[in-house]
Parts: sequence; C-alpha cells; structure tokens
Amino acid sequence: MKFAILGAMEQELVPIRNLIQPLERVERGGRVFWHGQFHGHEIVLTRCDPGKVNAAIAAQQMIDFFAVDALFNMGASGALDPRLDVGDLVIASEFIQHDFDITDLGVKPGELLFDIVMDDGTGQMQFRSQQVFHAHAGLVELAVDVAEHASLVPLNGRAPKIYSGRILSGDQFISKTEKARALFDTHQALCTDMEAAAIAHACAVNRVPMLCVRAISDKADHSAAISFRDFLTEATANYGRIFELIFERVAGVLK
Repeated sequence: MKFAILGAMEQELVPIRNLIQPLERVERGGRVFWHGQFHGHEIVLTRCDPGKVNAAIAAQQMIDFFAVDALFNMGASGALDPRLDVGDLVIASEFIQHDFDITDLGVKPGELLFDIVMDDGTGQMQFRSQQVFHAHAGLVELAVDVAEHASLVPLNGRAPKIYSGRILSGDQFISKTEKARALFDTHQALCTDMEAAAIAHACAVNRVPMLCVRAISDKADHSAAISFRDFLTEATANYGRIFELIFERVAGVLK
C-alpha cells in the first residue's frame, strides 16, 4: 500500500524520516517530497507549512502525484479541553474549520456551503452544507489501540495521556484564554491547530482515508512550561513510535 505523511514543519517529520531509510528526494509541483519503503509499504512525506491553504494544497498534490491509499497527518496542537495537558496525544476522529463563519446565513459555526445555486423562481439561495469532516474510523481505532499500549516518552516528568475526539483548525494561532474558552464552548473540541481540518476536507473530497495524531504543545494560551523546541523533540518521538506500530498493522484495516 502507499501512504502519504504530511506535517507543517520539517521537525515534525524527523522521527518518520529516521524510520524510513533510504529516502529518495522527489521534486514535483514546486514541492520536495521524500519517498521510501517501510514494513512493505510505500511512504511519501512532505512539509506543508502552517495554514489551511498550504495544508490543502500539499494534501491534494500528494493525492494527485502519488495516488496514495491513505494520508496521515501529525503535528502540535493547543489544548482547548481543560482535561488536556502538555504532551498528551490526540487522535482525531472529526474536524471542524472554526474560522469559517457564515452564521448570518443561518448555518452553524464552521459549516461550509457546497453546490450553491439561486432558485430562478424565488431568488433564494440553495446549497448543500457540511460542518464536520471525519477521520477513517478503522484507522482511528487502530491508532488508539496502538497509542494506549505503546511505550511513550514522558514530557515534563508526566506520562502522556491518550484522547480521541474532535479537533478544530483555523488560520489563527490561539494564544488568548478567552478565545480558547469560546472555541471550546462552541465546538466542545479537544484541541486546535492550523491544518488538520483542511487536510480532512481535501481527503473527503478525494475519498482518501485520513488519520491525524496531534501532540499538545500548550493550553492554547501560550502558558506551556516546556519550551517548544524541547517539546517538539520529545512529542515527535512519541507519535513517531505510534506511526511505526501503525504501519505494522495497517494493512488489515485498509483492505
């Protein structure tokens, strides 16, 4: 099988790149990809850079150029749910683009419109809408099982906890307590980032299964006690280990 792995920053891809050796450098569409083999699967990695548009473009390129069977995303996220702490891992089951707001048209926050037409008779706008995009249920179940049984690196002297549920994405770095609380109250999501929901949207359009694993870097209020550089080194080692174990068993999930 062929899998795409997408991260916003080069450092987020380091543990996966270390597993997959040797890697072939491939340049297409103005982007550098890395191609290799792991546990009998073809793996393609690339960096998308932060933001929903960057993420969606990179996801679409990976799907178009390499005809992947599934796309995996990993990275850092800010906690919204007060239960989460730095170093915890979130395996996303669903995604919402929190900064998409056309609620004046009578739809929910984060709800997107598709197939928009104007009725010739009434002049009213008709459309199909969707607020929530979903990860592949079988991949989520596999990732949760792997994460709960994996030997993970403690962060700040604390063993990471595993959560699964909704995450939000928007072209905003959330660093204000009031904004984080408002997002949680509106969407009851575990955490927020700047890419995952856009990748999920691209995968849904292309009918490509997706899995997303996020490590909590802060409380979405810029209060983390651990430096981001130190956090990234240890957290990436954790989800690198999770993805290593996933690749050993994934063929049974995506038949």
